[in-house]
Amino acid sequence: MIGSILRRLSIGFALVGGTITLALIAMSLVSLIGRKVFSAPIPGDIEILEMAIAVAVAAFLPLCEIRDNNIRVDLLSGVLPDYVNRLLLTMCHLLLALVMGFICWRAGMFAIESYQHTETSTMLMVPLWIPQSLMLPSFGLLTLCALYRAGRAYAGEPAQSELDHLEGAVDE
Repeated sequence: MIGSILRRLSIGFALVGGTITLALIAMSLVSLIGRKVFSAPIPGDIEILEMAIAVAVAAFLPLCEIRDNNIRVDLLSGVLPDYVNRLLLTMCHLLLALVMGFICWRAGMFAIESYQHTETSTMLMVPLWIPQSLMLPSFGLLTLCALYRAGRAYAGEPAQSELDHLEGAVDE
């Protein structure tokens, strides 16, 4: 139940991140054509790109974690017993949850400071607390996904990506 909710939320966040990315590609294309053909680029396009791509990338992270598709270097996993591998994987997910919880807290504090000091971007004068705070839900969801994956790893349950791979093998 919890896994299904986290998975659906993660997919939704990734779809939002993908939509933002596609919009940024379109904006960059329009700005580039405007710059080269009409000598009229979109003002502040780089600022918009920098702020929005940070939000988009953050939105992709929970899906990566809930599907357990993070990059891993498995140098010793082949020689270690199963219970040691499960323990190491559990600790990795717990460490990610701890780090992301800390990053979420600090990013929230940073957004509050930016709001209090009315910090803005250089060209467009966009309040910086807006993109900073838009990343917080993704960081929070990533923390929850890491905790969920830690529980699944400890229980020895396979990741969703492994289940998808097995289902693909059966369908073929």
